[in-house]
Amino acid sequence: MIDKLNLLPWREERRKQHKQRFMGLIAAAVFVAFIGNYGVAKYLDLQQQQQQARNAQFQKEIDLLEKRLAFLPKLEEQRKAIQLRLNVIADIQQSRNRVTQLLNQLPNVVPGGVYLETLNLNVERVGIKGVGDSNGHLAALLGAAEQSKWFINVDMHSLVTTKGSQSEQLSQFNASFDLTDPSLAQQAKKVAKTNGSKGE
Repeated sequence: MIDKLNLLPWREERRKQHKQRFMGLIAAAVFVAFIGNYGVAKYLDLQQQQQQARNAQFQKEIDLLEKRLAFLPKLEEQRKAIQLRLNVIADIQQSRNRVTQLLNQLPNVVPGGVYLETLNLNVERVGIKGVGDSNGHLAALLGAAEQSKWFINVDMHSLVTTKGSQSEQLSQFNASFDLTDPSLAQQAKKVAKTNGSKGE
């Protein structure tokens, strides 16, 4: 009977209070941890959604740029085709101008007593064949061609003395020279001079 008596019931009450307080603290800690984890998870999820939205926007812009870049080779092909056509047109126009220039300048360099039999224009090189009454006339032809601003690199390839139908002496010749444009040459000199000044 005496063994079952509790002489100090306040100690048992204190233990219960401590236990309840401990359990309350554990429950509060678990609740705070749960709320914290939930908040962190929500924050991370929101950040992930925002990043996914940014990535989707970036991907959209990348796809748009790739479409534009895929179109660039076609534009380059079109540019090359147009440039080729322009070059062909320029060459044709320049060829027409060369023929006109050649026919305009030949009377200025061919003296009396020199007769042209053939005239051949190959790009910029002009070949002429003919006869002259004397070597002096041919020398005048070469001198006039060398002094002309339209002709450069004048060469005499062959000179053969023959007799004409009336037993007169004739000089058959074969010569060539380059046809140039003084205005283009002057422009090229200006460009070269300008580039030289910039280089200094």
